[in-house]
Amino acid sequence: MSELASQKPADPALAAHVAASIAEARGIYRTLFPTRRLHYVLSMGHDPVWARPEVTEGPHLPRPQDLGADYLGTITCPGPHPDAPEVTIRLAIPRPPTPGELRQTDAPWRPIRRLDWLFRASPLAYEQMRHGAEMLRKRRADRRADRAALPLGRGSALIGTPRPPASDKRPAILIGMHWLEMGGAEKLGFDTVRWALAAGLRVFVVASIPSIQRLADRLPDHPDVTFIRLDRYLPHALWPRYVERLALAENIRAVHIHHCTPLYDSLPMLRMHLPWVRTIDSTHIIEYANGGYPRISGVWSNYMDMQHVISRELVDYMQGTFHAPAGQVVLGRMLDRDDTAASLPPLRLTAGQKTLHVSFIGRLYYQKRPVVVVECLRALDAWATRNGVTLSATIVGEGPFEATLVALLRRHGLSGKVAMLPGKTDIPALLGRSDILLLPSNNEGLALVCYEAVVHGCIPISTRVGSQDEVLPEGLLVPLAPRATVRQTVAAVDAMWRDADLLARHKDGLQQAWTRLSADPTAEEVLTPVYRRIAEGTQA
Repeated sequence: MSELASQKPADPALAAHVAASIAEARGIYRTLFPTRRLHYVLSMGHDPVWARPEVTEGPHLPRPQDLGADYLGTITCPGPHPDAPEVTIRLAIPRPPTPGELRQTDAPWRPIRRLDWLFRASPLAYEQMRHGAEMLRKRRADRRADRAALPLGRGSALIGTPRPPASDKRPAILIGMHWLEMGGAEKLGFDTVRWALAAGLRVFVVASIPSIQRLADRLPDHPDVTFIRLDRYLPHALWPRYVERLALAENIRAVHIHHCTPLYDSLPMLRMHLPWVRTIDSTHIIEYANGGYPRISGVWSNYMDMQHVISRELVDYMQGTFHAPAGQVVLGRMLDRDDTAASLPPLRLTAGQKTLHVSFIGRLYYQKRPVVVVECLRALDAWATRNGVTLSATIVGEGPFEATLVALLRRHGLSGKVAMLPGKTDIPALLGRSDILLLPSNNEGLALVCYEAVVHGCIPISTRVGSQDEVLPEGLLVPLAPRATVRQTVAAVDAMWRDADLLARHKDGLQQAWTRLSADPTAEEVLTPVYRRIAEGTQA
């Protein structure tokens, strides 16, 4: 039954939003607590992404704070019998996002307050100091002791092993993503949904980070694909119990993790109670502060059936640091086989040309170092003026640094030369008219946009991070320290512009790297056969 807090007519759009949100939450908690009486205490939230769920297993005891100004009402869902234990679920229904929030929910970036003066005086000096602090954290992280795989006991023949129950449902897979927002890791997540569906699996998708999930509409519009909003309605501590219930109810035979922390935390439950469920992991980038998701994956490697990685650096990391079995760690490049032609198209840049278009494509977060991007463009603009070259540039992306970039471009007189475009820009078309792609990132795995650039005739210049040396020759890799990044980026452009022979050698280097990468299996080629075996019930 429903007890509404107000009888005033509701805005139809808001009423529909609240009704849809309640239906999503009820679906999740009915799966989690199929034998309980569920009592929902509902309020209207002030957050567009997070419902602030509180779950109490026991009788419902109303609290004064439940009946505040935002109180909506209560809903009670009976259990299977009158004496069913009760669970109380408190939810603040996320409000509809504003148009501005649909574009960006993070607060605008600001420099550290006590160093605001330094950023005003010299953004590059501020970046240099931040880089120094980051490298200090990296050195400390390298000494961490938690770089060993957790042991996993296989049990004893004296005690029976759980067996999968009979099910009349087709096999399914649970794919856990970080979020459904723009990014290389997310692209692979979306790809795996399509590949699993094509292999014959029903697909359930969850995300760990509360977000608007702007790219949810890129999931296939298919009855066998279901996006479950655990990120919005379920505390992380309850994910393992939910995953177990969902797996049993929906005949889930595999869990594929893409940078999804609560699914790592579900691995002990899977190994103990559902050992027939195949566990797959995909990782992309070693983070400086604590190793990031590859370290987490390595720690859980004994719980995995397959660890898919996108670079040889990560193969070495998993096998060398965590001693993962060689057959368990599988390299699968984030390339489409259709794109891996024997020869690249001609690269656009020519020596002595009188125009230069430079692009940057990436989320405007610190990892991509957007402030350093502007400093590179400022230095390239000065170089172009000295050499009679007309410079233009495009920055594609959204994020908390956007307002800072607009201000810096105006400050340096670059607003008329640099276009800023949203993340949904036609990237292939942009790369098809760009000469240089800038990647001054503080960290990368193996940047997908590098692949895209060379396929469309654009030359990338990247910091020497992650596995970028697997796709770029020596002369297109620049140091990580911000001042050196800017200086060497300009030097690399100048050297190619002045020396046709050097430019030809760089183009040959890109071709050789492309040929090596093309010889490796793609992610689709290593994952699709696994999905097919799971769909056919022959995953052993």
